[in-house]
Amino acid sequence: MGRSILAVIAGLVLGVVLIGVVEFSGHYVYPPPAGMDMKDAEAMKSLVASLPVGALLFVILAWAVGSFGGGWLTARIAQKSHVMHALIVGGILMAAGIMNMLMIPHPLWFWVLGIAVYLPAAYAGASLGQKRQS
Repeated sequence: MGRSILAVIAGLVLGVVLIGVVEFSGHYVYPPPAGMDMKDAEAMKSLVASLPVGALLFVILAWAVGSFGGGWLTARIAQKSHVMHALIVGGILMAAGIMNMLMIPHPLWFWVLGIAVYLPAAYAGASLGQKRQS
């Protein structure tokens, strides 16, 4: 059980780091306005409403990469039930993404893609990450 908990925690940490890295790189391509306070909820709502599609797709990409990487690492660490552990990571990351979308309004297409990307990406990561039996 301890190894299962460690696997999920490690997968979540890696997933969050990867999401942050990809989203941060997206800020280089689509920089936020100079002097914008990212902690101001109203400013964030206004920003998201004005973002080009490419900027929003960077966020979807970040969520997919984070869920994939988290699922992969979780499957590498877990001794059994690799996919189940990875899907737990994907589910927790998805819950965080939904909370983000509830706090900051996003377009409907973003909701659909955002929710749809987590679990398949975690599954794909687990499929690649699980150790093969000899």
